[in-house]
Amino acid sequence: MFTLSLVFSGQLSAQECNNFHKKKCYGSDDPYMRYNTQSKSGMFVLGHTSDLVFVAHAGQDYRISLCQDKDVEEPIKFKVLDGRSKELLYDNESAALDVPVDEEAGEEGAGGLPMFFEFSSEVTKKIIVRITAPGPPPEEGGGGKRKNAAPDPESLFCVGVLLENMPTPKLGF
Repeated sequence: MFTLSLVFSGQLSAQECNNFHKKKCYGSDDPYMRYNTQSKSGMFVLGHTSDLVFVAHAGQDYRISLCQDKDVEEPIKFKVLDGRSKELLYDNESAALDVPVDEEAGEEGAGGLPMFFEFSSEVTKKIIVRITAPGPPPEEGGGGKRKNAAPDPESLFCVGVLLENMPTPKLGF
């Protein structure tokens, strides 16, 4: 009976993350940017890394915005990679060196990490957003715990990835 209630409460928590990106992520102020249906939300455990793969179409500008539960003090880290070549296109941890720290942390997480990235896609390509939750990676079956043991509910939280796009504006005549 106890195990059943843990599984059920885990499902309830997972359901709380549905559409988290629509409720909590800050979108672009540009009125031409539109919601992209490839946006997602998911449940993370501290130290967990996960990839979101989406298709960026030629001739479109994109904005990737991330958000997380306020309960987590440290910011999430993310990288944007080309899906074919695995070339690093953006790393918010490296970019933080160029961004002034905002005490209000509006579009930046705690610690001054930028929580968004904008780019133009000249060709249609697969993009990987690699998200790493703060904290040490989860242990892989060590310490006498079962390998497939349920994570501690205190270490679970929601992460949202809001994707927006618009046609790339034409420059010149």
